[in-house]
Amino acid sequence: MKIYAEIKDKVNIFEQHTRNGYQVLRENNKIQQYSFTYLGLNRYSLIHNNKSHLVHINLENGIYHVHLDGEYFPIRVEDERSRMLRQLVQKAAQQTGEQKITAPIPGLIKSLRVKEGDKVKAGDGLLILEAMKMENEIHSETKGVIKKVMVEAGAPVTQDQIILIIESQL
Repeated sequence: MKIYAEIKDKVNIFEQHTRNGYQVLRENNKIQQYSFTYLGLNRYSLIHNNKSHLVHINLENGIYHVHLDGEYFPIRVEDERSRMLRQLVQKAAQQTGEQKITAPIPGLIKSLRVKEGDKVKAGDGLLILEAMKMENEIHSETKGVIKKVMVEAGAPVTQDQIILIIESQL
């Protein structure tokens, strides 16, 4: 599984594997063995390259706030699917006028949180899309009014199917 870690505007791409019973990360074909153990109270023991580290991690608004060896790192960590969903939503947010919200992946509309005529702002939850037994919340990235809802709760959707239309307002 690919993991994207964004640290200070630099994106590092890792592949996570198990090798000989150990967890390993591969970056540019360089393998790094590690052990990560939860100690409680947002503290973890990290063993990397035979060195032990105490790590303190808080998750806030999708950003991991990591304190490691006296240094602070804000890190966004995403798998391939989460990264794709975020990028699609950001791309849609850059559009003005009528905005069509489409299903980023095939799935089932678990619940709708809006109806036609509702006003939304950036960050508001619009619906829950269930795919591969995972619930994905789709958020509005723009301020506007729900112009048209194209699906009902419980309905299956295909990738790129239009789910709803928002009339953007600046």
